[in-house]
Amino acid sequence: MTDIHNPEFIRRLNAHLNAGGVIAFPTDTVWGLGALPTPAGADALYAIKHRPREKHLIIMSDCIDHIRPHMARYPAAAFDLARKYWPGGLTIAIPVADNDTMVFGGVRVPNYKPFMDLCRVIDGHCLATTSANISGMPPLTSADAIKKTFPEIIVIDNAYDPMGGMPSTVALCDGNTVRVIRPGAVTIQSDD
Repeated sequence: MTDIHNPEFIRRLNAHLNAGGVIAFPTDTVWGLGALPTPAGADALYAIKHRPREKHLIIMSDCIDHIRPHMARYPAAAFDLARKYWPGGLTIAIPVADNDTMVFGGVRVPNYKPFMDLCRVIDGHCLATTSANISGMPPLTSADAIKKTFPEIIVIDNAYDPMGGMPSTVALCDGNTVRVIRPGAVTIQSDD
């Protein structure tokens, strides 16, 4: 198991990420790939996955305070949802019309302690993320499979809590209108 509290590992991890490197990590649902939410990080994720540029990445973090700087374009309704359902299985999205890869399609704070532990030691505490797979292929389900597919990345194998929960609910906030575009782990009440 990866010791993410080892100072030398933390130094190497942050150096890798700050150089535009990609990592893999467990979440409450599936394995993810992540990089810092910078142009170099986003470019690395698109390249390693062969992901089409029009499929936007999301940003994940351990708390709303860390992710808030990435929510400048989000309406008040998004913050209401975040306060009610985070940490948890809810991805909050906003409409994205262009293909600028630095316009992230959504934000999420999973309720998964191993991921929160990871965010606490990463510079900036946030990752641009996507599922761990080659675009169009099924998600990879183990650290070994990820290492074989992506040998150049750092795999954080700290899943001491169970994985495999329901996918996150995706709620699109368009102004103050909230619409569920993918049902999942969270049921949004009609008064939201």
